[in-house]
Amino acid sequence: MDTTTLTRALRRAPLFEALPEPVLATIASFTTVHRLTRGETLFWEHDQAAFLPVLLSGRLKLFRADADGREQVLHLVRAPASFAEAAVFGPGVFPATAQALDAGTVARVSAADLVALLHRRPEVAVAILTSFSVWMRRLVDLIDGLALRSVEERVAAYLWSACVRSGVANLRGASLRLEEPKHVVASLCGTAPEVLSRTFRKIEKQGVVRVEGPVVTVLDPEALARLAGSEALVS
Repeated sequence: MDTTTLTRALRRAPLFEALPEPVLATIASFTTVHRLTRGETLFWEHDQAAFLPVLLSGRLKLFRADADGREQVLHLVRAPASFAEAAVFGPGVFPATAQALDAGTVARVSAADLVALLHRRPEVAVAILTSFSVWMRRLVDLIDGLALRSVEERVAAYLWSACVRSGVANLRGASLRLEEPKHVVASLCGTAPEVLSRTFRKIEKQGVVRVEGPVVTVLDPEALARLAGSEALVS
């Protein structure tokens, strides 16, 4: 990928969208591009954060796993987006594992060069702080959902968010295909796959949605929105 194309691709990420062209071109000069295969691990928890990842295409899951291999998905990264800023500008190690859900492309911005640039260009520091605030809100929402909301409400919030992304949130009878595997959806909702299946059936019995494999049909969008709550942003 040439520098001009890379600069244009980086600008699509919210972190870089407001930066002046010369600054973004400088960042592109110390950035490499890597093509991800489905299931590939970009980095492991506790790896050294030698680069800031910017997902240009595809999806990644950020998760932590216990000694038995059970996963808690913290976030799904959908391109275009940067992530792991706190690792690069904090302790220097990644706090979670990043694994590709699809084939995609990721830009790896040199952490050392980016930190050096912060001292010369304060607008980069402002962009990083803005990104920090977004991630902080996401983590607060995650904790709030897991601690204060029922599984049914969390599953409804996930479904509502999927409807919003697909543009069918207010269309009665509209169908969409869930993008994530069942075990990932369950982890995002803070539950087990078998509990997720029972919760789907419970919501179906209320006449809110119909679930047939990965396809969800919204029967009552207003009821789904009420069940999801006003902060329906699980992922």
